[in-house]
Amino acid sequence: MEYDMKKMTMILATWLMLTSHVQAQMVQENEAAIVYYMPKTELVITLEYDVIKRTPGVFYQYAERYLGTKEVVIESSVSYNLQQMKVDMLTSADTERAYKVTPQKGVNTQLLALSEDGRLLGYNIGLDTLSDSKPNIQNSTCKTQHSTSLMPLLEEHFMATSIAKMAEGAAKMIYRIRETRLNILAGDVEHVPADGEAMRLVLNELNQQEQELVELFVGKTSIEHGTHTFVYTPQENVEREVVCRLSQHNGVVSKDDLSGEPIYLTLEASKQSLDHMVESNSKAPMLSQIYYNLPGSAKLTIEYKNKNWVSAAYQIAQYGVAIPLAQDLFIGKQAPIIHINPQTGNILSIQ
Repeated sequence: MEYDMKKMTMILATWLMLTSHVQAQMVQENEAAIVYYMPKTELVITLEYDVIKRTPGVFYQYAERYLGTKEVVIESSVSYNLQQMKVDMLTSADTERAYKVTPQKGVNTQLLALSEDGRLLGYNIGLDTLSDSKPNIQNSTCKTQHSTSLMPLLEEHFMATSIAKMAEGAAKMIYRIRETRLNILAGDVEHVPADGEAMRLVLNELNQQEQELVELFVGKTSIEHGTHTFVYTPQENVEREVVCRLSQHNGVVSKDDLSGEPIYLTLEASKQSLDHMVESNSKAPMLSQIYYNLPGSAKLTIEYKNKNWVSAAYQIAQYGVAIPLAQDLFIGKQAPIIHINPQTGNILSIQ
């Protein structure tokens, strides 16, 4: 079976010291060895929020007089409202937990499958079975579509001698549009739209014109959807650590910027430990140089404005311990097929 050279690294080194939680492993001079790494878990935290922009209309002072409403935008403003928070897993190679495999009885180093960054993915598995997807990490803002047309007034309104006269003319156009729409719906017009589609197009156009005129009085409100993503690497326990802040007017800001409300992160680690190591005696199986990872876990809580937006448990690869596979697996005419979870380093299956 052929493997992409990017997925297998044959090291012929003069010196290289690699460390792990179990033991330090050194590649000796002129020693042919393959080095692989245990996985490391990172948490990709994404904030999803709305950006609400408000712009006053030019006739806002006359909204109550001509339209009978006090619900008016009187000054420009921008506000950010958190809508959702989600957590994805990102896996990379843990260079502090490295292992080497040298040619030995029953173990064919060419059958080792490695990820591009050197994590062990399996033994004697086909390349088409490898799956190591990563979440998309990017910050973005999706703008809503709104009209960019000029002020929907007639020439006679622009020739008015005062802003009050212009506002009066705009209000008359609003009432005229409403009357026209009512007459069309009642069939009380000389030329009724030919069919349902024509009726829909006419009514949509009237509604659009009315909205643009009304916005001259009550103002315009638009909503944009934005995301902000950051990566957090679990290490030790943390209690309500401020990871960033969300300002109502400036969006996501640094944790040192007191203009924003703090977003707290709490992490309760549950690390694996080996209570009983395998004793080296005649009855114990021989241990190979191939290790898999038994991951630990952590409970993650993210709090904002006295509300828990995230509260869940996740498997954390670096909280785990390395377990050696028995040499007995590799004795026989047929090589075993071993699939390893690319995110946690744990064994998925052995055939």
